[in-house]
Amino acid sequence: MLRRISTVAAAAGMLALSALPVSAATMQSNTHKISFPGMHGVSAWGTYTKSGSKVRIKVCAEDTARGNFAVGAVTLAYNSSNTKNGELGAVAIGYHETVCRSQALLYTGHLRVYTFVAGNHGKITGKSKTKTIY
Repeated sequence: MLRRISTVAAAAGMLALSALPVSAATMQSNTHKISFPGMHGVSAWGTYTKSGSKVRIKVCAEDTARGNFAVGAVTLAYNSSNTKNGELGAVAIGYHETVCRSQALLYTGHLRVYTFVAGNHGKITGKSKTKTIY
């Protein structure tokens, strides 16, 4: 009797596994790397993943120059007509400090990024060109 129950359980398990769609077996990550524009004293990197009506973004910034008060990396996600946007940024304050942030943004039409350096009086002292990712 016990052998029969274990055989039925194993058969049910095999049936459940074989019922999975093909896409579940061959799922691949749609995570893409973000390349930020270069700027002295700023090291920035990140990733993005589009899924449905959202884009999941992770962005990191590191201050690599002693003379900077703070550095940052910003991502801007726009709708397809560029009329609405959401943004996510990471700001590192202090030499060799690193800050990472992640968030799902609502707009998937376009993604743009830039980096900046800020002074100790709260003003942006330098900003890179904005780079279009997609």
